[in-house]
Amino acid sequence: MENPRAESQRTADFETAIGPNVEYYLPRFEQFEAGGSQIGWHWPAFFATTPWFLYRKMWLVGVLNLVYPFALTFFCGIAFAFLAGSIQANPLSFALIYLVLLAAPWFVLPMFANAMYWRHVGNLIDRMPRAFAQDPAKKLTRLERDGGTGLAAMLAACAGMGLFFIFIVGMLGAIAIPAYRDYAIRAQVTEGLNLATPVKAQVTEFYAKNGVWPDQADLNTRMLGGRYVRSVGVAAGSVVITYGNAAHADLSSQRLILLPGVDARGDIHWICGDHWLDEGVTPADGPSGSDLAAKYLPSSCRDDSLSASGP
Repeated sequence: MENPRAESQRTADFETAIGPNVEYYLPRFEQFEAGGSQIGWHWPAFFATTPWFLYRKMWLVGVLNLVYPFALTFFCGIAFAFLAGSIQANPLSFALIYLVLLAAPWFVLPMFANAMYWRHVGNLIDRMPRAFAQDPAKKLTRLERDGGTGLAAMLAACAGMGLFFIFIVGMLGAIAIPAYRDYAIRAQVTEGLNLATPVKAQVTEFYAKNGVWPDQADLNTRMLGGRYVRSVGVAAGSVVITYGNAAHADLSSQRLILLPGVDARGDIHWICGDHWLDEGVTPADGPSGSDLAAKYLPSSCRDDSLSASGP
Protein backbone atom coordinates (compact mmCIF):
# COMPACT_ATOMS: atom_id res chain seq x y z
CA MET A 1 0.00 0.00 0.00
CA GLU A 2 1.40 3.36 -1.01
CA ASN A 3 2.46 5.74 1.72
CA PRO A 4 -0.31 8.42 2.05
CA ARG A 5 2.30 10.98 3.04
CA ALA A 6 4.40 10.27 -0.06
CA GLU A 7 1.27 10.38 -2.20
CA SER A 8 0.29 13.71 -0.68
CA GLN A 9 3.80 15.07 -1.27
CA ARG A 10 3.75 14.00 -4.92
CA THR A 11 0.39 15.69 -5.38
CA ALA A 12 1.82 18.87 -3.87
CA ASP A 13 4.83 18.62 -6.17
CA PHE A 14 2.52 18.21 -9.16
CA GLU A 15 0.56 21.30 -8.16
CA THR A 16 3.74 23.36 -7.84
CA ALA A 17 5.19 22.17 -11.14
CA ILE A 18 1.94 22.55 -13.10
CA GLY A 19 1.17 26.12 -12.08
CA PRO A 20 -1.78 27.61 -14.00
CA ASN A 21 -4.81 25.34 -14.68
CA VAL A 22 -3.79 22.85 -12.03
CA GLU A 23 -7.47 21.98 -11.51
CA TYR A 24 -7.56 20.59 -15.08
CA TYR A 25 -4.30 18.67 -15.11
CA LEU A 26 -4.12 17.26 -11.57
CA PRO A 27 -7.11 14.84 -11.87
CA ARG A 28 -5.68 13.51 -15.11
CA PHE A 29 -2.24 13.11 -13.57
CA GLU A 30 -3.79 11.15 -10.71
CA GLN A 31 -5.54 8.92 -13.26
CA PHE A 32 -2.24 8.25 -15.04
CA GLU A 33 -0.51 7.57 -11.70
CA ALA A 34 -3.18 4.96 -11.00
CA GLY A 35 -2.47 3.21 -14.31
CA GLY A 36 -5.31 4.67 -16.37
CA SER A 37 -5.26 4.96 -20.14
CA GLN A 38 -2.92 7.62 -21.50
CA ILE A 39 -4.99 8.16 -24.64
CA GLY A 40 -7.27 11.17 -24.51
CA TRP A 41 -7.82 14.52 -26.14
CA HIS A 42 -6.45 17.97 -25.38
CA TRP A 43 -8.07 20.84 -27.27
CA PRO A 44 -5.33 23.47 -26.67
CA ALA A 45 -2.79 21.01 -28.08
CA PHE A 46 -5.05 20.58 -31.11
CA PHE A 47 -5.72 24.23 -31.92
CA ALA A 48 -2.24 25.50 -30.96
CA THR A 49 -0.05 22.41 -30.91
CA THR A 50 3.42 23.91 -31.00
CA PRO A 51 2.63 26.99 -28.87
CA TRP A 52 1.06 24.80 -26.19
CA PHE A 53 4.07 22.50 -25.91
CA LEU A 54 6.42 25.48 -25.74
CA TYR A 55 4.14 27.25 -23.26
CA ARG A 56 4.30 24.21 -20.99
CA LYS A 57 8.11 24.11 -21.38
CA MET A 58 8.23 20.84 -23.27
CA TRP A 59 10.94 22.35 -25.42
CA LEU A 60 12.06 19.30 -27.38
CA VAL A 61 8.58 18.30 -28.57
CA GLY A 62 7.63 21.92 -29.20
CA VAL A 63 10.70 22.72 -31.27
CA LEU A 64 10.53 19.45 -33.23
CA ASN A 65 6.87 20.05 -34.05
CA LEU A 66 7.70 23.64 -34.98
CA VAL A 67 10.44 22.52 -37.35
CA TYR A 68 8.53 19.51 -38.69
CA PRO A 69 6.34 21.31 -41.28
CA PHE A 70 9.34 23.19 -42.67
CA ALA A 71 11.53 20.08 -42.79
CA LEU A 72 8.73 18.05 -44.38
CA THR A 73 8.06 20.78 -46.94
CA PHE A 74 11.76 21.05 -47.73
CA PHE A 75 12.36 17.32 -48.22
CA CYS A 76 9.12 16.79 -50.16
CA GLY A 77 10.05 19.73 -52.39
CA ILE A 78 13.53 18.31 -52.99
CA ALA A 79 12.08 14.84 -53.67
CA PHE A 80 9.60 16.24 -56.19
CA ALA A 81 12.32 18.30 -57.87
CA PHE A 82 14.39 15.15 -58.43
CA LEU A 83 11.54 12.81 -59.32
CA ALA A 84 9.87 15.35 -61.60
CA GLY A 85 12.45 14.27 -64.14
CA SER A 86 10.32 11.16 -64.56
CA ILE A 87 6.95 11.39 -66.27
CA GLN A 88 5.60 9.00 -63.60
CA ALA A 89 6.02 11.70 -60.90
CA ASN A 90 2.40 12.68 -60.22
CA PRO A 91 1.97 16.05 -58.44
CA LEU A 92 -1.41 14.98 -57.04
CA SER A 93 0.13 11.92 -55.38
CA PHE A 94 2.89 14.06 -53.94
CA ALA A 95 0.35 16.56 -52.63
CA LEU A 96 -1.77 13.83 -50.99
CA ILE A 97 1.21 12.19 -49.26
CA TYR A 98 2.48 15.60 -48.17
CA LEU A 99 -0.87 16.62 -46.65
CA VAL A 100 -1.27 13.32 -44.78
CA LEU A 101 2.22 13.58 -43.28
CA LEU A 102 1.70 17.26 -42.49
CA ALA A 103 -1.56 16.64 -40.64
CA ALA A 104 -0.42 13.56 -38.69
CA PRO A 105 1.13 15.39 -35.67
CA TRP A 106 -1.91 17.69 -35.51
CA PHE A 107 -4.04 14.68 -34.55
CA VAL A 108 -1.55 12.35 -32.84
CA LEU A 109 -0.04 14.86 -30.40
CA PRO A 110 -3.36 16.08 -28.91
CA MET A 111 -4.30 12.44 -28.25
CA PHE A 112 -1.27 12.02 -25.96
CA ALA A 113 -0.68 15.64 -24.87
CA ASN A 114 -1.94 15.16 -21.28
CA ALA A 115 0.11 11.98 -20.84
CA MET A 116 3.21 13.64 -22.31
CA TYR A 117 2.80 16.57 -19.95
CA TRP A 118 2.36 14.16 -17.01
CA ARG A 119 5.63 12.41 -17.91
CA HIS A 120 7.36 15.77 -18.36
CA VAL A 121 6.29 17.00 -14.92
CA GLY A 122 7.06 13.61 -13.38
CA ASN A 123 10.60 13.79 -14.77
CA LEU A 124 11.07 17.24 -13.23
CA ILE A 125 10.20 15.75 -9.85
CA ASP A 126 11.90 12.35 -10.12
CA ARG A 127 15.16 13.57 -11.67
CA MET A 128 15.70 16.50 -9.34
CA PRO A 129 19.21 16.48 -7.82
CA ARG A 130 19.25 15.14 -4.27
CA ALA A 131 20.57 18.41 -2.86
CA PHE A 132 17.39 20.13 -4.02
CA ALA A 133 14.99 17.25 -3.36
CA GLN A 134 15.95 17.08 0.33
CA ASP A 135 15.53 20.81 0.91
CA PRO A 136 11.84 21.84 0.69
CA ALA A 137 12.60 25.48 -0.06
CA LYS A 138 15.06 24.67 -2.82
CA LYS A 139 12.73 22.01 -4.20
CA LEU A 140 9.86 24.47 -4.38
CA THR A 141 12.02 27.06 -6.14
CA ARG A 142 13.32 24.49 -8.59
CA LEU A 143 9.85 23.21 -9.50
CA GLU A 144 8.51 26.72 -9.96
CA ARG A 145 11.46 27.60 -12.18
CA ASP A 146 11.48 24.46 -14.37
CA GLY A 147 7.73 23.88 -14.29
CA GLY A 148 4.84 26.24 -14.83
CA THR A 149 4.59 28.12 -18.08
CA GLY A 150 6.94 30.03 -20.41
CA LEU A 151 5.05 32.61 -22.44
CA ALA A 152 8.07 34.73 -23.45
CA ALA A 153 10.09 31.74 -24.69
CA MET A 154 7.08 30.46 -26.63
CA LEU A 155 6.60 33.82 -28.41
CA ALA A 156 10.33 34.11 -29.19
CA ALA A 157 10.50 30.60 -30.65
CA CYS A 158 7.41 31.11 -32.80
CA ALA A 159 8.68 34.45 -34.08
CA GLY A 160 12.06 32.97 -34.96
CA MET A 161 10.53 30.06 -36.81
CA GLY A 162 8.22 32.44 -38.66
CA LEU A 163 11.26 34.13 -40.18
CA PHE A 164 12.77 30.75 -40.96
CA PHE A 165 9.51 29.72 -42.65
CA ILE A 166 9.75 32.72 -45.01
CA PHE A 167 13.28 31.65 -45.94
CA ILE A 168 12.26 28.01 -46.53
CA VAL A 169 9.23 28.95 -48.64
CA GLY A 170 11.37 31.21 -50.81
CA MET A 171 14.00 28.52 -51.32
CA LEU A 172 11.43 25.84 -52.11
CA GLY A 173 9.72 28.15 -54.55
CA ALA A 174 13.00 28.57 -56.41
CA ILE A 175 13.35 24.76 -56.62
CA ALA A 176 9.82 23.41 -56.95
CA ILE A 177 8.27 25.90 -59.37
CA PRO A 178 10.76 25.27 -62.20
CA ALA A 179 10.57 21.52 -61.49
CA TYR A 180 6.78 21.53 -61.77
CA ARG A 181 6.95 23.60 -64.96
CA ASP A 182 9.33 21.07 -66.53
CA TYR A 183 7.05 18.23 -65.42
CA ALA A 184 4.04 19.91 -67.03
CA ILE A 185 5.91 20.43 -70.30
CA ARG A 186 7.06 16.80 -70.37
CA ALA A 187 3.46 15.72 -69.91
CA GLN A 188 2.50 17.85 -72.91
CA VAL A 189 5.29 16.26 -74.95
CA THR A 190 3.86 12.85 -74.09
CA GLU A 191 0.53 13.78 -75.64
CA GLY A 192 2.27 14.24 -78.98
CA LEU A 193 3.98 10.86 -78.73
CA ASN A 194 0.66 9.19 -77.91
CA LEU A 195 -1.05 10.83 -80.89
CA ALA A 196 1.80 9.68 -83.13
CA THR A 197 1.33 5.99 -82.29
CA PRO A 198 -1.46 5.25 -84.82
CA VAL A 199 0.29 7.39 -87.45
CA LYS A 200 3.44 5.29 -87.07
CA ALA A 201 1.34 2.17 -87.63
CA GLN A 202 -0.05 3.65 -90.86
CA VAL A 203 3.44 4.52 -92.11
CA THR A 204 4.70 1.02 -91.29
CA GLU A 205 1.76 -0.58 -93.09
CA PHE A 206 2.21 1.63 -96.16
CA TYR A 207 5.92 0.81 -96.41
CA ALA A 208 5.26 -2.91 -96.00
CA LYS A 209 2.80 -2.85 -98.92
CA ASN A 210 4.56 -0.42 -101.26
CA GLY A 211 8.25 -0.50 -100.37
CA VAL A 212 8.45 3.31 -100.25
CA TRP A 213 8.00 5.81 -97.47
CA PRO A 214 4.74 7.78 -97.65
CA ASP A 215 3.89 11.47 -97.40
CA GLN A 216 0.77 12.73 -95.66
CA ALA A 217 -1.19 12.76 -98.93
CA ASP A 218 -0.37 9.08 -99.54
CA LEU A 219 -2.16 8.02 -96.36
CA ASN A 220 -5.52 9.58 -97.26
CA THR A 221 -6.05 10.64 -93.63
CA ARG A 222 -6.17 14.09 -92.09
CA MET A 223 -3.50 15.38 -89.76
CA LEU A 224 -4.17 14.70 -86.08
CA GLY A 225 -4.11 17.34 -83.35
CA GLY A 226 -4.68 17.62 -79.63
CA ARG A 227 -4.84 19.98 -76.71
CA TYR A 228 -1.10 20.63 -76.80
CA VAL A 229 -0.41 19.39 -80.34
CA ARG A 230 -1.12 21.50 -83.39
CA SER A 231 -0.61 18.65 -85.84
CA VAL A 232 0.84 15.19 -86.40
CA GLY A 233 1.71 14.71 -90.06
CA VAL A 234 3.93 12.61 -92.30
CA ALA A 235 6.77 13.77 -94.58
CA ALA A 236 8.73 11.14 -96.56
CA GLY A 237 8.04 8.57 -93.87
CA SER A 238 8.88 10.79 -90.91
CA VAL A 239 6.12 11.46 -88.39
CA VAL A 240 6.33 15.16 -87.57
CA ILE A 241 4.76 16.31 -84.28
CA THR A 242 4.24 20.08 -84.10
CA TYR A 243 3.24 21.45 -80.71
CA GLY A 244 0.89 24.37 -80.20
CA ASN A 245 -2.68 25.23 -79.15
CA ALA A 246 -2.60 25.23 -75.32
CA ALA A 247 1.05 24.10 -75.14
CA HIS A 248 3.53 25.91 -72.89
CA ALA A 249 5.36 28.82 -74.51
CA ASP A 250 8.65 26.84 -74.41
CA LEU A 251 6.94 24.10 -76.44
CA SER A 252 4.71 26.03 -78.83
CA SER A 253 5.66 25.75 -82.53
CA GLN A 254 8.45 23.27 -81.68
CA ARG A 255 8.74 20.01 -83.61
CA LEU A 256 9.54 16.48 -82.48
CA ILE A 257 10.17 14.03 -85.32
CA LEU A 258 9.93 10.25 -85.37
CA LEU A 259 12.14 8.93 -88.17
CA PRO A 260 11.63 5.38 -89.48
CA GLY A 261 14.41 3.18 -90.79
CA VAL A 262 14.75 -0.33 -92.15
CA ASP A 263 17.46 -2.90 -91.44
CA ALA A 264 18.88 -5.61 -93.69
CA ARG A 265 16.09 -8.03 -92.75
CA GLY A 266 13.42 -5.52 -93.65
CA ASP A 267 12.41 -4.82 -90.08
CA ILE A 268 11.35 -1.22 -89.40
CA HIS A 269 12.90 0.76 -86.53
CA TRP A 270 11.75 4.14 -85.23
CA ILE A 271 14.16 6.82 -84.07
CA CYS A 272 12.66 9.48 -81.79
CA GLY A 273 14.02 13.01 -81.87
CA ASP A 274 17.76 13.23 -81.25
CA HIS A 275 18.25 9.58 -80.28
CA TRP A 276 21.15 7.87 -81.99
CA LEU A 277 20.53 5.63 -85.01
CA ASP A 278 21.10 1.89 -84.61
CA GLU A 279 23.95 0.49 -86.72
CA GLY A 280 22.78 -1.16 -89.90
CA VAL A 281 19.50 0.76 -90.10
CA THR A 282 18.87 2.79 -93.26
CA PRO A 283 16.73 5.82 -92.37
CA ALA A 284 13.91 7.21 -94.47
CA ASP A 285 14.44 10.37 -96.51
CA GLY A 286 12.24 12.49 -94.24
CA PRO A 287 13.32 15.03 -91.63
CA SER A 288 14.68 13.99 -88.25
CA GLY A 289 15.64 15.43 -84.88
CA SER A 290 13.89 17.68 -82.42
CA ASP A 291 13.51 21.39 -81.70
CA LEU A 292 12.75 20.68 -78.04
CA ALA A 293 15.24 21.15 -75.22
CA ALA A 294 16.65 17.79 -74.14
CA LYS A 295 15.27 18.12 -70.59
CA TYR A 296 11.72 17.98 -71.97
CA LEU A 297 12.29 14.76 -73.92
CA PRO A 298 11.96 11.19 -72.65
CA SER A 299 15.25 9.31 -72.55
CA SER A 300 14.32 7.39 -75.71
CA CYS A 301 14.30 10.67 -77.65
CA ARG A 302 17.55 12.19 -76.35
CA ASP A 303 20.99 12.08 -77.87
CA ASP A 304 22.68 9.47 -75.70
CA SER A 305 25.33 8.46 -78.21
CA LEU A 306 28.09 9.84 -75.99
CA SER A 307 26.98 7.85 -72.95
CA ALA A 308 26.45 4.78 -75.12
CA SER A 309 30.01 4.89 -76.35
CA GLY A 310 31.55 5.92 -73.01
CA PRO A 311 34.44 4.15 -71.33
